[in-house]
Amino acid sequence: MAGGNLVSTVLGIAVAVIVGVGVAIPVVNDVLADANITGLTATIVGFIPVMLGVLIFVATVGPIMGQ
Repeated sequence: MAGGNLVSTVLGIAVAVIVGVGVAIPVVNDVLADANITGLTATIVGFIPVMLGVLIFVATVGPIMGQ
């Protein structure tokens, strides 16, 4: 059972990384580029893709460190 659990964990991580990096971050970047946002709001909203990247990293490392 332990081997199957590891395989499913790795597959889940791979899918999450592919969807997050390949879909979510580019879509958020396009939406933010098309939005008419300036000033401090644009600076704060500009950190959303960075936070998505950090979230994907933490979600990737969490199950690996828990094994």
